[in-house]
Amino acid sequence: MSFISEDAGPEELESIAVAVHSLVGLPTTIRSLEKKGLRLEKGKILDRDYTGPVLEEVLRTGKTVRGVPKEGTYLGRNVAVSPIFSEEGKVIAALGIVDLLSVLEMQEIIRTVVNNSPAVVFLWRNEEKWPSEFVSENVIQLGYTVEDFISGRVLYGEIIHPDDLKRIEDSLEQRIRRGEVDFDIEYRIFTKAGDLRWVNERAFIQRSPEGEVTHLQGLVLDVTEQKENEEALRKSFETQKLLRTIINNSQAVAFLWENKENLPAEYVSENVTQFGYTVEDFTSGKVPFENIIHRDDIDTVVETLKRNIAEKNDSFDMEYRILTGDGKMLWVDEKTFIQKDIEGKATHIQGLVVDITERKEAQKMLEIQRELGMDLSTTWNLQTILNRVLDVCLQINGVDAGGIYLKDELLDQINLVAYRGFSPEFKEKISRYKANSEEAKQIWFEKPIYSLDFYSEKMDDAVRKEGIKAAAIIPLKYRGEIVGSLNFASHTLDKIPWSIRNFLESTALQVVNHIAPICIQAELS
Repeated sequence: MSFISEDAGPEELESIAVAVHSLVGLPTTIRSLEKKGLRLEKGKILDRDYTGPVLEEVLRTGKTVRGVPKEGTYLGRNVAVSPIFSEEGKVIAALGIVDLLSVLEMQEIIRTVVNNSPAVVFLWRNEEKWPSEFVSENVIQLGYTVEDFISGRVLYGEIIHPDDLKRIEDSLEQRIRRGEVDFDIEYRIFTKAGDLRWVNERAFIQRSPEGEVTHLQGLVLDVTEQKENEEALRKSFETQKLLRTIINNSQAVAFLWENKENLPAEYVSENVTQFGYTVEDFTSGKVPFENIIHRDDIDTVVETLKRNIAEKNDSFDMEYRILTGDGKMLWVDEKTFIQKDIEGKATHIQGLVVDITERKEAQKMLEIQRELGMDLSTTWNLQTILNRVLDVCLQINGVDAGGIYLKDELLDQINLVAYRGFSPEFKEKISRYKANSEEAKQIWFEKPIYSLDFYSEKMDDAVRKEGIKAAAIIPLKYRGEIVGSLNFASHTLDKIPWSIRNFLESTALQVVNHIAPICIQAELS
């Protein structure tokens, strides 16, 4: 290094900086004792007058520093900086590499978590017998190699017991048809040696932007011992046991927390963005995980964690609410694994956090429909029924406006007979549709409509001014004839989700059998 001096400038430092940067492929910094130097990223020199707090500390102390700067260009990122000495042993420069520790530690965390897990990770294509695109190396516990599945020599469906295959296919098809996002089932498989094992599969259903199911991301856990002992199945999905490419395309967000106050995060998968946060929000300590847990749930979550640690459990499940980065509330299911040192002390918590808001909403919808059925069976007052139907449907998150139309045979039109959530001006414009109008023709077509195209072009300005972003129009059909429609809208959703569509359509079938007879009786009277 004798060609570098303590007052070397960027030109003298450039050759060594470029060489190191080309070798490691990570952000690289360098400066001399007396002059500022260079900063390189992605093969380019970004700054020829660079210095940083860690470079300056190394020049001052003459010692290698590995840590996370609290200021400067690389705030919150792991850096490693080493001094460069003259032949006389004097510090003349400092060279730094950014994120080297992070890369090595992340690779080690992911490798250790996946391959030490009892759960085998699969990525299957949604095709006959589920060919595999990814299998974790610990599939060897079933006697197979990764190559057996990736090469196509072994299809996953071929190792499933024939008596269980049809049940799995039917159950999966039902979940897909209902628009569910996950799939949980137990069945038997054959190992490569021909032994029969019980497994629990937890799969996440992956869809294309068009809604077509393309892949299944699965965790397969051998639960033979639990089955044989008739013990409760321990669903211990250990969070950091998925490779980055699987995790970041799944519904599950992976965390690795230290077992300390506020649960400081050492690792967070990149798909945490679905919750409105970045990885750095948590790993830098800017956002402690406990701070995003709903205040009504935080005590229960903390107490559940402490109790399971005290009882020396290895894993547990819990459901609670969190707040996203933009303030929305989500229900999540956390699969938690407690990591211990050789003395049995809990050192880290590994968590696999899955958004189950849709599932919770589906449960809520079923309960609402049960209550509505009971209410409708107790009254024959038409206006009471109409008001109750609107009140019930507007309990669904995202559905914030709606109206009920009934056919007027005398005036040859359909009339708005009850509504909620629309401005008086907009209500006046949609209060009736003549039988030959574009809107009425679509209702007569008997198919549900989930598009703003339902409204005629002359309504474009009114719809935009009203702030409606999505619509649902469900024809009410009784004994082969359209008698009206349920019309709903959202000012917040860009489109009506499948789960809400299913709810509205089943509600329409439920409601029309109460409304139509009352209308017919009124006409006869």
